[in-house]
Amino acid sequence: MGDPFFDLGNLAVNNDLDDAAGELLLTRILRAGDKYIAPAREDLVLMTGNAGALEVSVDGKVIPPLGPAGTVRRNVSLSAEKLLNGTAIQP
Repeated sequence: MGDPFFDLGNLAVNNDLDDAAGELLLTRILRAGDKYIAPAREDLVLMTGNAGALEVSVDGKVIPPLGPAGTVRRNVSLSAEKLLNGTAIQP
């Protein structure tokens, strides 16, 4: 499977990318038009400050939004399989 791909609509969103051990690998503010391709690693998790502003796709298939606009999401698995089957969002 391909790498998760993030595309931002028209808002700025703060995003953190951690591995399973909790090590911060990336912190980035994505602005309108920014794109980010996550590495193909099954142990990555995302924290986003505006889940509804991100468009996430895997192998060209856009997945449903990670949440409503303005919703903070933590521990979102970036496993391509979990993103595609709807189980990426952890409680």
